[in-house]
Amino acid sequence: MREILTLCVELDSRAERLYRVLAERTTNEELRALFRSLADEERSHVGWWTELLDAWNRGLLPDILDDPASLIERLERISADVASIEASAPEVADTCTALTLAAEVEFFMLDPVFGELIDLMEPARASYRHDAYSNHVERLVAAIARHAEAPLVAMLAKVLKRTWSDNRKLTRFATKDPLTGLRNRRALDTHLPQWLAWAARYGRPLTMALVDLDGLKAINDAHGHRAGDAALRAVAERIQSSMRAADLALRYGGDEFAIVAPEASAQEYEALASRLLEAVRSQPVLLVGGIELPVRVTVGGAVALDPAGSEPRSVDELVAAADVSLYEAKSASRDRAGTPVTLEPR
Repeated sequence: MREILTLCVELDSRAERLYRVLAERTTNEELRALFRSLADEERSHVGWWTELLDAWNRGLLPDILDDPASLIERLERISADVASIEASAPEVADTCTALTLAAEVEFFMLDPVFGELIDLMEPARASYRHDAYSNHVERLVAAIARHAEAPLVAMLAKVLKRTWSDNRKLTRFATKDPLTGLRNRRALDTHLPQWLAWAARYGRPLTMALVDLDGLKAINDAHGHRAGDAALRAVAERIQSSMRAADLALRYGGDEFAIVAPEASAQEYEALASRLLEAVRSQPVLLVGGIELPVRVTVGGAVALDPAGSEPRSVDELVAAADVSLYEAKSASRDRAGTPVTLEPR
């Protein structure tokens, strides 16, 4: 992971340098301002990757990738391509040349690998970062549309926009629940084993919370399935608003959600559950016709606590423990959080 994050720092640093060079060398005043702004945004990306690298070096991030060698190879190829573009910037860049170089570097930076890393490293803020990057690309595409006279450059802008859009759609299709926008069950099955391995390797706590929407069948029966869908979407939004940036939320089943919270103790689980319960209770779901539908959830949790170097827990073991806590809360009238089950060292 260190090499991957280092390559990400290097890549965004190259992009920043290119934009600063273009801001100095282009003859178009409007593009000078745009390139300075894009360079500043690349600098913020560098800062984010650097913070993640520092966190990894301190053992605060897991090795959560299935095939790091192939990812490193992809990043190295992208880095070489971007380095070549950076080296080709002329001493004086006319409008067409400047926009072509900018479009070329962004084309390589649109590789899906960066979106995947953002989703994994900071899932709670991933949408914010993707939206910010969309704006980054859109402003460049708009500048090309205004200034590019060469048909090839205009076509490159269309390719750039289409590539970004297609990449995001494919990622959402593979990893997102279409109703709520949260990650899907595949995310849990793919990544939780690696989070558990990291927790055991470094002796860090790892918490899982299960969240049930209370009475979904009754909502469907009384108001229709569209009302049930609205309630599920509302719960998903309130889960996201209650999480920390490093937590991963997903739709686990029909009326059930899950939250994976690294570095979270039993006390932090209780704080998370409290925030979530309050967020859900605070506002009803507004249905068609102005009907206000109160919704409630029940929460259960489990915390894995193992010494550094121990054998990793299984996914089934953690889920089963969280289920015990969830069942306890359901048995005690729902709309509450169950006592977290602590998986003590073996």
